[in-house]
Amino acid sequence: MWLIIVGAIVVTLMVLVGIVVGPMLGWKPLPARAALNDANVIKDGIVCAAVVPLGPHEAALIDAGNDVEGKAISAELARQGLTPGDVKYILLTHGHRDHVAAVHKFPGAQVMALEAEVDVVEGRSNGGAPILIFMPPKPMGVKLSRLLHNGDEFDLGPHRVRVFAVPGHTPGSAAFAIGENLFMGDSANHGRDGRLKGAPWIFNDNTAQNKQSLVSLARRLAADTTIKALIFGHSAPMERGVEALEEFARTQERV
Repeated sequence: MWLIIVGAIVVTLMVLVGIVVGPMLGWKPLPARAALNDANVIKDGIVCAAVVPLGPHEAALIDAGNDVEGKAISAELARQGLTPGDVKYILLTHGHRDHVAAVHKFPGAQVMALEAEVDVVEGRSNGGAPILIFMPPKPMGVKLSRLLHNGDEFDLGPHRVRVFAVPGHTPGSAAFAIGENLFMGDSANHGRDGRLKGAPWIFNDNTAQNKQSLVSLARRLAADTTIKALIFGHSAPMERGVEALEEFARTQERV
């Protein structure tokens, strides 16, 4: 019983942290909606998800939000003339509950994440974030139908998807380059000063690894002119391309 009580307290703290700490850390707040290069990013409480149209009656989601009813996602689908049944793919940047809550609302979708993230996505582990230490893992009914690996490339409709492992926030955190967008989940944030910031230590499995993953990603994407926008889980998108990642990497190399 005490674990349930502690878990409820931790969930409440996580929500408060998302509302209060983001501004304290200098994150640029999420907009209600943003249309970016064939993707539509929508706010769902303290987090965002994205709808990527793939063709008539076909779409992909990047993450599945914090609301188990998926209301914000469903409303965006309806705005685009789509239904939940039109969601054919869900790509998960990582498995924390605020990113997978509405997966069950799209039973026809193929759900993908990095193989290293299976235990977190399927609720057998929380990862090692300090804020989750007293919160027991809780399966959300999510089952992966396709395991991804660092360096994978494949097509979704008209878009080429490139998969990058960026461990640190969780063991199997991923970034997805899809068309002109780079979806980074919680591995980074958009600072109010216009600069990219790494994930805060309290949310991370391994903060040093998180920073190194971002540096490595910057090197892999150096001079990539395809990517126009970086999209984050808890802060506003950044339309600086890979320049922001390269700037972050230079800062880390001087430390």
